[in-house]
Amino acid sequence: QFLTVVHPTPHVIYLTRHGQSTYNQLGKIGGNSPLSPAGEEYARRLGAWVMPYVCYQQAAGLDSLTKTRLWTSSLQRTILTAQHIPHPIISEEDLGTPSVPPEPDADDALANGAALADPRQLAGRSSGLRGTPPRANGLRERLRSGGLSGVVGGVALGGIDLDSDRGGGGDRDRVWQQMAPRVYRNLDEIFAGECEGMTYEEIQHSFPSEAKMRATDKIGFRYPRGESYLDILARLDPLVHELESYHEPLVIVSHQAVLRLLYCYLTGRTRAQAPKLSMPLHTVIRITYDGWTPPTEERFYLGPECSQTDGQTHL
Repeated sequence: QFLTVVHPTPHVIYLTRHGQSTYNQLGKIGGNSPLSPAGEEYARRLGAWVMPYVCYQQAAGLDSLTKTRLWTSSLQRTILTAQHIPHPIISEEDLGTPSVPPEPDADDALANGAALADPRQLAGRSSGLRGTPPRANGLRERLRSGGLSGVVGGVALGGIDLDSDRGGGGDRDRVWQQMAPRVYRNLDEIFAGECEGMTYEEIQHSFPSEAKMRATDKIGFRYPRGESYLDILARLDPLVHELESYHEPLVIVSHQAVLRLLYCYLTGRTRAQAPKLSMPLHTVIRITYDGWTPPTEERFYLGPECSQTDGQTHL
């Protein structure tokens, strides 16, 4: 089954934890807490960062609009982190356009029979309108106003492209909703069972023997009435199959334990290394791989500053 979805096209995956939560501030694990003020600021910064650096591929040194995808867990701190990411509807003819279209050279325009623009328009263009986003097909307006519930032709879009069968359009009728959020419980943080909402000091006090066992086997240890890293691996398996089938860049907003395992898979590390990895807050990790050459990694710290001692280090 796995081999049926593998392809040699380069994959670009962006991993990020949710913004700082109120439980992070208190050093507690698990739960379904909302974002702290710093976490809310990260959500705004992530929303502004995604459009140029992911959708227009500027993180790869390009400037070309491409189809993109977004996954989050079902917990509110990841959904709130992704809430400012725009979800515009684009068409096939939008793909490949730059974020700022190049202005034609005046001599070339005249040579092609174009009328000379009003000097006041030229003056305005040279004084700052060069940075105006593209207007063709209303793309920039759609990027600015794109929402979660885009509907085209009466059909709600969910991050997939639809080919109209109402006649005559062909590829020009193909549309796509950028960053349409898909929510997966498979991406939820490790469930700590009876230890949910506790600090590690409280766990050591209330469950001393379990704390010692977990220290010796962090991968296999299961929290009382909770999960282990091996349980997370089992629920991530179908998502990895789906991820491998994609050709579009994918942004995953999830949690430390889950991202540790995904990071190990994408970069070729062993699962035994996962619990020791650092997944810092307010940072996007870009991983590119094609199955032939070693994967490459780049990290983008978006801020704001917050304490990285969040009670999750030993998760």
